[in-house]
Amino acid sequence: MKTLKNFSVMLVACATMFLASCKDDNDSVSPTVDQSAVSIQEGTTGTVVVSGGEAPYTVASSATGVATANISGNTVTITGVAPGTATITITGNDNGKTNVAITVTKDTNPNNDGTGETFLFGPDFTQIGDGKKDFSITKSHTLKKGVYTLVGWILVKEGATLTIEPGTIIKGTNKSYDGTEAANGSSLIIERGAKIMAEGTKDAPIVFTSAKPKGQRMAADWGGVIICGKAKNNQGEMTVEGGVNAKHGGSDDDDNSGVMKYCRLEFGGYPYSTDNEINGLTLGSVGRGTKLEYIQVSYAGDDSFEWFGGSVNCNHLVAYHGWDDDFDTDNGFSGKMQFLLGVRHPRIADQSNSNGFESDNNQDGTLIEPYTSCVFSNVTFIGPRGQDDNFLNDKSYITGLGFGENSGIRTGIFQAAMQIRRSSKLSCFNSVATGYPVGLLLDKGKGNTQGFATDGSLKLKNIYFAGMGILGADDDSKTDGSWKGEFSISYFNQESLNNKNFTDISALMLKQPKSITSSGAIATDANWGPVAGSPLLTGANFDDAMLSSGFEKVTYVGAFASDTDNWIESWTNFDPQNTDY
Repeated sequence: MKTLKNFSVMLVACATMFLASCKDDNDSVSPTVDQSAVSIQEGTTGTVVVSGGEAPYTVASSATGVATANISGNTVTITGVAPGTATITITGNDNGKTNVAITVTKDTNPNNDGTGETFLFGPDFTQIGDGKKDFSITKSHTLKKGVYTLVGWILVKEGATLTIEPGTIIKGTNKSYDGTEAANGSSLIIERGAKIMAEGTKDAPIVFTSAKPKGQRMAADWGGVIICGKAKNNQGEMTVEGGVNAKHGGSDDDDNSGVMKYCRLEFGGYPYSTDNEINGLTLGSVGRGTKLEYIQVSYAGDDSFEWFGGSVNCNHLVAYHGWDDDFDTDNGFSGKMQFLLGVRHPRIADQSNSNGFESDNNQDGTLIEPYTSCVFSNVTFIGPRGQDDNFLNDKSYITGLGFGENSGIRTGIFQAAMQIRRSSKLSCFNSVATGYPVGLLLDKGKGNTQGFATDGSLKLKNIYFAGMGILGADDDSKTDGSWKGEFSISYFNQESLNNKNFTDISALMLKQPKSITSSGAIATDANWGPVAGSPLLTGANFDDAMLSSGFEKVTYVGAFASDTDNWIESWTNFDPQNTDY
């Protein structure tokens, strides 16, 4: 009987426990939330406030690769990890549950790159800089492929790297998205110790151009790209031209300022003041650790390329329809250069007289080291003569065609394919030039350039001229043919140099060297390569000690192996005025 009583007690207890447990499940209360669905961008957070149910609460995500969640008190913080959807489950202490649907979208603000620095502005984040005259970038950023505007002087500061993805287009302008205006000559300035990584591809070049619509673009619509390095020059610390307060110069010839490859720079070159201009591409004391290749500068308001000291080596450069000089070297520049093309528009020249090469050791021609001692090989210069049967080297003909109106640029005349002066030791080999008023100008003015040509520290060998007004001049104040340069002519004609001078451009057998048609339109069939039978095909020689390293040994003179040599194909643009950007 006692056993039966005990069994009854146990049965009642179990039943009571069972009923109690059933009551717990049935009586659990789901927490309530202030929102049942949340949408956030990747890299950002959102919150959900929990009430009701039984605290404390726990949270869990169905997809932690999309969104994570944690709770503090009654606030759930949700972090977007990557685009996608997830479910956040909130569980109360009594096992009551509530779900929140999460959608994570792609972050559309490129300033959220982890640096804490805002460098892109405007409603769609496509304006580089805040629209004021100067804007400093102090952190490293990447410009994703897209179309941007460049407003003001954008200074990439020491320690920062600006990476630009292939296919990106950057339009220079002085007008901000909010209607305010910065100073004219908006430019991208890479300061000493900073880097630019602008490596486009043949099929997706990086383009710096004017913000104006096609048909309205002009030289000097914006400033240009300026790179400052820590390599040697012969002036010590220098301030870059163009009014920009950026310093360059040092003692590290191996300095690395980054990469520019497959890039175009169009309608830049702003004249800040007389003889103080921003060039298409300005290079101040840039070291040889920097890579500069496959770069085209078109319709620059001053020089297309200018080097102030430095040791950077360059190849595959194009200067097209620029205002002043194609390739200007100064202040101890010592780089090695190969495969360069310079093409002039016969109606566009600068007040300072436009050249293919212009080279100085320094402004005063003083005998100071390091000397400007750059070495060029395989250059093709196409001058104004021969491009238009009506060409006159006079400002009545050289009007600028409106390409520099309202910018402060003034027209002038053409001068020489190669002007070397003021103690420069520039040397050039295996190159061709056509159609300048003067072929060679070894200036007898300031400095000792003619002395350096005599002693062999300046060399011009295997140079082919054709269609020049006169072969040589010795004084840049007398280049009209009324007074010929006896020294420059006698130097060019030295038998040991193997130079050639042809009366007619046709003797070179270039495929189609005219950049404009008889009506003045851009020639779509221009081809500066030599055809079969051309004397340029086999005229090269690389035996000189100056060419012993840093040059590709080829058999041909000029920038092209033949009329089918296609290194300018795809990435260049010879009619940017009529291109939709």
